[in-house]
Amino acid sequence: MKPSLLALACLSLCQCFTTAQASNELSASVLAQSEARQASDGNPLGLRDSQRHLQQADLRWQLDGPWQQALRGNFSAQHDQTGSSMLQVNELTLESPLAGGFLTAGKKIMSWDVGYAFRPLDVVQQEDRRALNPARLEGIPMLAQEVFDEDHALTMVLTNPGRGKAAQPRDDEAMALRLYRHRGERDEYAVLRVSQRNGMEAGASFSHVLNQGTELHASLLWQQRHEEWRQQRWMAAGRGGKALAGFTWTTEQQFSLIAEAWLDRSVAPEQQRNLFVRAAQNWDNVDLAADLLWQPSSHSKIATVSASYKQGAWLFSASLRQYQGMAGILTHRLAIASIQRSF
Repeated sequence: MKPSLLALACLSLCQCFTTAQASNELSASVLAQSEARQASDGNPLGLRDSQRHLQQADLRWQLDGPWQQALRGNFSAQHDQTGSSMLQVNELTLESPLAGGFLTAGKKIMSWDVGYAFRPLDVVQQEDRRALNPARLEGIPMLAQEVFDEDHALTMVLTNPGRGKAAQPRDDEAMALRLYRHRGERDEYAVLRVSQRNGMEAGASFSHVLNQGTELHASLLWQQRHEEWRQQRWMAAGRGGKALAGFTWTTEQQFSLIAEAWLDRSVAPEQQRNLFVRAAQNWDNVDLAADLLWQPSSHSKIATVSASYKQGAWLFSASLRQYQGMAGILTHRLAIASIQRSF
């Protein structure tokens, strides 16, 4: 499948939906991306330098039905130079009014926490927030009931019904609840989750705006059980937890700074303590950013610089990431460039 065919398929779907449902929401995008990876010298897996080229098309739509019902979809199609292709359903949900709120059934993306590089309270989505080339977020099969007013919201979720404990945590069957409250300049959250893998998990977080340019945020999650990396495999352990504290600072000249520190007991011991700093500058259509992740226990540093330019429906972006210390045991450097067109 060539890039032009992906674009043609996406455009054809757009035209079909636009004709049949002119009053509903519909958007699409096509992307061409190249990656160059430089392997570390003498890495234990014998990896060599490599390149990868891929094309991707995305389609998002919402169809409004009677009685305030809505059907939402989010699909991705991907093809790379090896000839492999993939079609992924990121979201497909039916939303209906129920008991003063909305009941959602299907596959949905649901992120809950306030952090940027790390989010302890993302007990449902569990996605890598710092991936240089993140895949499109893929939702979780669920039944969810959401009730809300101007200052409060309550969300109750049953994820992956009938699966029990699966091979990966994101596929576990679980019950989760989140309570949100808005008070003046502060947003507050409380989370409770129960699963076979982790038992009970409970946490809280907040985001507080100090002034026009400064915001503080923090999160804390306690786990009845967690897993640790021991003897070359994940093994069940006792009580665990995750914690994060950080701030953001933004100026009138569109310069922003993010700093965060966190502890994550669900990863290997050398990666549990992290410090993160990111600076970014925006000039209308141009964005420049640089960030650094430091893991003191492993003497690892991961530095990233990125730039993007947006002109109308076109987006051009490039990123370069360098790994040092234990983080660079396999890969020394990774570069990515992409061109995206939205419809």
